[in-house]
Amino acid sequence: MKNGALRLIIIIFTGATLLLLAACGTTAPTRFYLLSPMADPASTSGKNGVTILLAPVALPEHLNRPQIVTRQNGTQVRVDEFNRWAEPMAVHVSEILAENLSLLLGTEGVTITNRYKQAHGDFHLSVKILRFDGWPGKEATLDCRWNLRRADEPAGAHSERFSVTQAVEGSDYPDLVVTMSRMLADLSREIAQRIAAH
Repeated sequence: MKNGALRLIIIIFTGATLLLLAACGTTAPTRFYLLSPMADPASTSGKNGVTILLAPVALPEHLNRPQIVTRQNGTQVRVDEFNRWAEPMAVHVSEILAENLSLLLGTEGVTITNRYKQAHGDFHLSVKILRFDGWPGKEATLDCRWNLRRADEPAGAHSERFSVTQAVEGSDYPDLVVTMSRMLADLSREIAQRIAAH
């Protein structure tokens, strides 16, 4: 009787351990994402020699984290532990914006610098993002303020607001990232048009 009870306890314990191990083994893998620069435009603005000093893009603290942040409604956000950016978000957005502007303007003279106010360039550009999030299968929003001025103009000479919301054509995180990249390309085009008009 004692041997039978002991055997039953061992079987139950072994089964529980196996179930626990199986549960641990089904943890979702962490996936990492990067935004994409825009494709090469068919033509550039002809500003081949222009130099642009870009201040590092400013992001709200709740977005400047490794995890991708999604917005479920107007006030509730979700921080996803298993879907993350592959590099710091503020740095990454700055790099994509700089690359897009280089492509659109046909110049290698776009520099990201913390000392852009003291450095020399044809234009000084700063971007402050207010909102840059969305929800897979629904929509995404980019809302920001940007300031562009010639080197000889005072700060705040040309302050603009850019805001766009686009449908996310797909129900997973890669679809959201593609949409976010597309919105950054739209912002880049607006800035490039302003630079080309000077």
